[in-house]
Amino acid sequence: MPSHIENAPAATKVSHGTFEEIFTRYYPLVYQLAYRCTGQHDEADDIAQEVFLRFYRVPPQATSEGEQRAWLCRVATNLSLNALRSRQRRSQHEEEAGHETSRQDSIPSVHNDPEQHLLATEQAALVRSVLAQLPERQQSYLLLRSIGLSYAEIAHTTGVAAASVGALLARAEREFRRKYHERITAK
Repeated sequence: MPSHIENAPAATKVSHGTFEEIFTRYYPLVYQLAYRCTGQHDEADDIAQEVFLRFYRVPPQATSEGEQRAWLCRVATNLSLNALRSRQRRSQHEEEAGHETSRQDSIPSVHNDPEQHLLATEQAALVRSVLAQLPERQQSYLLLRSIGLSYAEIAHTTGVAAASVGALLARAEREFRRKYHERITAK
């Protein structure tokens, strides 16, 4: 066995103080990313907790704050997209079985207008449904950009060249608009 492998540090848990600092700093970002994807507060909270549990148990081999943030965003994106796909499959199975799903997202209405609330809920569900139809990489780019990550941060999180992010994002946006338009005109 090569000596550099024998001397490699084993994965250890992160210290409680370091974990608490990272949790406090990045929980809002991770939660926001999960919520943007799932549209459900409880599910986003569960996903955020799972992300930080994974971080605590087996911390990434990240040497910088940027790498830690990228790892957290990548794991949150993957878990969120998995939850969205799972919900889509569950919904599809329920529809096929002849069951109606009347579960609504809890999107707060600025004016507490029930009609506006219903329209906003339907719009959010449509956006999530269209997003779920995109390839996973495109979903990731759009979600990461929607929470305000820069092109450099998206590149770092997804592992693509920073110079490619603009074109990849533009392609994802075009594909999203195309699928969204197809859905709207099919109604």
